[in-house]
Amino acid sequence: MSIQNVYLSIKQGEIATNQNRIPISFNETLLGRTWGDDFPDIPFTSQYISRKHALISFDKEGNYTIVDLMSKHGTQVNHILIEKNKPFFLRDGDCISLASGAAVLIFHNLSEQNLGDTLDMPLVLDKYINDLNGLTVNVVKREILIDGVRIHLTSKDTELFLLLYQRANSAVSYSEIKIKVWPERITKDIEQPDVGREEINTLLYRLRKKLGKYGHKIVSVPRYGYMFDLDDM
Repeated sequence: MSIQNVYLSIKQGEIATNQNRIPISFNETLLGRTWGDDFPDIPFTSQYISRKHALISFDKEGNYTIVDLMSKHGTQVNHILIEKNKPFFLRDGDCISLASGAAVLIFHNLSEQNLGDTLDMPLVLDKYINDLNGLTVNVVKREILIDGVRIHLTSKDTELFLLLYQRANSAVSYSEIKIKVWPERITKDIEQPDVGREEINTLLYRLRKKLGKYGHKIVSVPRYGYMFDLDDM
C-alpha cells in the first residue's frame, strides 16, 4: 500500500496551513488546535477543537484507526460519537467530525477501493437512534430495545453489538473485534489482545440468544469474522 493512497480531505473548518488534501503517514497523525508551541500534524484554528484532539494511527496489519484523546467536545465518525481513548477503525470514505462540526474531514484510503464496484451508502443514524421493525438502538445511551422492552447486556455484549451494528452490512474481522471489545488486554508489548476464536464465538452465542428473534441477523463470515445483516429489515 502506497502512502500516497491514504489522505484526508478538509470539507469544513479553518486549517492553519493551505492544504486541502493532507497525506496520512504510516505512523501517527495528530489532529488538534495550534497554540503556542503546540503544532499538531493537522492544525486547526477553532477554539472548540482541543490542542490534542484526536490521533490517527496505522498498525502492522495495515489498518488505520482514530482515537479521541479525551477532547472536550468529542469526535464523530459517520455521525456516531466515538468513545474516548478507544481506537475506532477507519474505512475509505468515512466522515470525521471534530467538536460537533468545527472541522469535518473525509478519510480516503484508495487501496480499499474497487473502482469497478458501486459503493454502498454508509449507515447514518439520525439523532443516534434507529428503529428497525421492533429493534430499537440508541447508540448514545448504549441501549437496545426489542418491541419496546430493554434487553440486559453486559459491557462486552454491548461493545460487540454496537461494533457490528455500526458496521452494518459490512464484514467485521476477528482482529477488529478483539481490539474493540477487549482493549484492556492491549499492552505496550502486545498490540492485539490475546483473545482466541473460542472466546469470541462464546460471546457471539450469548449475544445472539439475548437478541432473541433478531439473533440470526448476526451472520458468520467464514475465515474472517462476523456481520450484522440489515438487508431484510
